[in-house]
Amino acid sequence: MPTNSQKVFVIFNPTAGNAAQADEVRSALKQHFDEPEWECEVYETTGKEDIAAISRKACEDGATMVVSAGGDGTLIGVANGLIHKDVPLGILPLGTGNDLARILNIPLQLESALGVLSGEHEVFEMDALKVNDCYYFSNVSVGITPHMMNDTLSEQKKRFGRLAYIWTMFKQSRLFHMRNYQLTIDNQIKRVNAVEIMVSNSTLLETFPQLFGSLETITDGKLELYMVKARTWRDYLQLAWDLIRRPEHQTNRFIHLDAKESIRIEAVKHSQLVQADGDAIGHTPVEVRLEPKALRVIKPKAAPQPAVS
Repeated sequence: MPTNSQKVFVIFNPTAGNAAQADEVRSALKQHFDEPEWECEVYETTGKEDIAAISRKACEDGATMVVSAGGDGTLIGVANGLIHKDVPLGILPLGTGNDLARILNIPLQLESALGVLSGEHEVFEMDALKVNDCYYFSNVSVGITPHMMNDTLSEQKKRFGRLAYIWTMFKQSRLFHMRNYQLTIDNQIKRVNAVEIMVSNSTLLETFPQLFGSLETITDGKLELYMVKARTWRDYLQLAWDLIRRPEHQTNRFIHLDAKESIRIEAVKHSQLVQADGDAIGHTPVEVRLEPKALRVIKPKAAPQPAVS
């Protein structure tokens, strides 16, 4: 339970949602992190600051928890300031994707998520994906996903959620072109053709309903590589049906490999857009390196296991 020594620093993106939601977040933070049990400071972002530097400074000033209140972009910035630090990351998922929150079983409802942070919880140590000097926590990809995310307007995401991405994909058939890539997987070179290549921190589509991966797979010391080779809508419908029936089963349209240290993706002819955790970060070539046990993050306390008779 919280004590008088608890000092929480919240980095809040007030544009993650609408104005009414921003006021609701401010009010809920005051209610859950009230004195004297908590000392709470809230920093509201403007989009111009170095969020990672602010997160690091909060640790230096004695914060015992740093909370990301926003979408995936806010989370990346906050978490980059906490890499290999003892101070844990708390997550208030206010964005569209919230993939990491889903994997960690963090509630997507504001009051419930705050209840995890201010009540009983566990601290979980997870791996990260390192690209150049920045760390990501869900996935890095080339192909369909970067364009789908980059071309979807913020207003559409706020209004339609994840469905906005699907609509963008429907409108842009050019995204389904098969392209040639050279992969370097732990120093082994492989030439492939694919419409999408994704490096994931978790094992995707392993079991239903954990389609984004389970807790165990973001701390297993492995990179997961997925290649999609479906080209037509008929191919995608067949692939979706195959994954629903046997999510762990590989097909010739969907290939899963893994690596222990690094994966480099290089487009053979034309450089391709790269996304990481929902934002465009540049173009190929891109190298993703595994950073084991890089981040301490707060998750709901696990339910006690029933005694075995």
